[in-house]
Amino acid sequence: MTHAATSHSSDGLKESAVAVKDAVADLAGEASRFAHHRLSDAKDSAGAMIDSVKSQAESCNDSVVGFIRKNPYKSLAIAAGIGLGIGFMLRRR
Repeated sequence: MTHAATSHSSDGLKESAVAVKDAVADLAGEASRFAHHRLSDAKDSAGAMIDSVKSQAESCNDSVVGFIRKNPYKSLAIAAGIGLGIGFMLRRR
């Protein structure tokens, strides 16, 4: 093999290595953009879920407060009964 042939194959190898490096860099960039897009979608979805849960919790809280205001003695009796029941269960352990 001559020096010119070796130099030519060495140049081809360098070009191939540069092409592979560029392809890997492009692939990494594409993967990064895809991951960023998926993360953005997940954040939006989580935000919508949080808003929905907050709304349901506020509605439930309003219902409980309304029941307590309409039936204070009944609410007190229910709370006392639950407290006694929990107390008996914990005492038996």
